[in-house]
Amino acid sequence: MRQGINKNRQQDPRINYRGTNPSRLDNLTDAVFGIAITLLIFNLSNPNSFSDLLTFTKTLPAFLISISFIVLIWREHLQFSEIYTLHEGRLTVLNTIFIALIIFYVYPLRFLTLFLTNFFFQTDIHISIQNDQVPYLMIYYGFIAFALYFVLFLFYHRAYAISKELALNSYEQFYTKAHKQRLAIMFAVPVLSILLTAAINQYSFIWASIIGGITYCLYTPAMIIWHQKFNSNSKNFSAE
Repeated sequence: MRQGINKNRQQDPRINYRGTNPSRLDNLTDAVFGIAITLLIFNLSNPNSFSDLLTFTKTLPAFLISISFIVLIWREHLQFSEIYTLHEGRLTVLNTIFIALIIFYVYPLRFLTLFLTNFFFQTDIHISIQNDQVPYLMIYYGFIAFALYFVLFLFYHRAYAISKELALNSYEQFYTKAHKQRLAIMFAVPVLSILLTAAINQYSFIWASIIGGITYCLYTPAMIIWHQKFNSNSKNFSAE
């Protein structure tokens, strides 16, 4: 699948794609993502009555959201590995941490999306959580989201540090630095959500839960600004 995506996707002529042929580590990472999706599927309960079937159907949004987040993280890894490859000691260590986090990410993500399904669709999917525990759920999820994006940030940080060994051209160095900034935004938002949730929870768990969730809406304007800046600056480089 990785080779098919690489083959059919339009590539930037200013970039030398060093990892178009997947390594065994790439294949292992893809397999872990497949296991993560399988765990999401097998975590669904079998409907044994019509009411169970209706409840099962209402879990579809949670399942689709969970799959979307998993695929989003997978594409982040794909994008990095096809440009830089993972044939370097520290990158291999980072990749090991990354795939461990992916497996650990599955159940908190599933729990949170099922909770949101109950909240927005008034379903009776069985999950056990008290109202005053919701802020802690937001904090728990925030730490995992932070960890994933921070590791991805470290991927680019390491690639930039060994730019000479990778023979990065001037555009690739700009590209690497720009994506370090993007991933810094991606892990900073969960950190901000954690801090706001923890601070507000001392006064109101309801507002702590709301503000902790709304904080993730900052991704939209932040990414729009980043893309505009990236596209503008990238015009200064031509294919080498």
